[in-house]
Amino acid sequence: MKIAFVGASGYGNVGDDTYPLVFAQQLSGHELVFYNSDLPSSLPEDIELLVLGGGGILYNNPKEGPEEAESPHFRCMKFYMDAAIERGIPWGISSCGFQFRSKREDAYAIALKPWVPYLKQAKFITLRSPNCVRIARELGERDDVSFFPDAAYLFRPDVEPMGEAPREVSIVPAGFVNPRNDLIRNYLRQFASSEVPITWLGMGAPVDDDRHLADAAELFPRSRIIANAGPQAAFAQIARSRFVITGRYHGLVFARIHRVPFITSVHTPYKIMNEDLDADISGAAGHFDVLRRFITNV
Repeated sequence: MKIAFVGASGYGNVGDDTYPLVFAQQLSGHELVFYNSDLPSSLPEDIELLVLGGGGILYNNPKEGPEEAESPHFRCMKFYMDAAIERGIPWGISSCGFQFRSKREDAYAIALKPWVPYLKQAKFITLRSPNCVRIARELGERDDVSFFPDAAYLFRPDVEPMGEAPREVSIVPAGFVNPRNDLIRNYLRQFASSEVPITWLGMGAPVDDDRHLADAAELFPRSRIIANAGPQAAFAQIARSRFVITGRYHGLVFARIHRVPFITSVHTPYKIMNEDLDADISGAAGHFDVLRRFITNV
């Protein structure tokens, strides 16, 4: 089957760039094509299934007008969904999550209003947090929405053995986890007093990370800097860490895969705050179980 995936890969964000690798591994018997959520393109005539995912692409944050107005991002996603509906192509949502502006989660019914008719029409919906499932069930008026841990938990590239190198503290900057944050600077002083090696690991797109990594190089010149890390390099770095401080969701995901202790900021994004840390990460395979069953019955 020829399957089109619409996500946010291609911008240099490690988490988003991990999804196509996992999808290709899990669905190796199918022909997969990938599209960026912000770059609408015509769908090939022979597409047989459209999947939105993975990642936090279910949001609507208009820059102007009322909060329920269609944002540029939503209009891009709508382009793909409408194309599938008009052409009779089955479509669904896999390994996604909702994202909201800071402290605006309580207004989700208003912010997500443009998504409602599409949540009702999707052939399948599998989401990466129980709270996202609750919201989708409520807005979509349906009970067949399932929770499974994020698909990136299935990422397993080959990693070079750690050898005798000392295990490091890896800091994945984003939001309040940055070189100028007082709490992060305090942590670094404590690690430095024990002569623990520090690595700043860029897992975001350059537009987000470059300023943080430049500040880290200036303020903490003894630290190692890894800029523009791809999924495999980031995965390997976290594997050799003794501790991770992360502002990015997939820093948390990779740390859990390797059972490396981690902390996040108190002021954490919605997707980190709602991660079910008690869930068995192997359950991420559920996204593909649902997808394969749907493909079999199409």
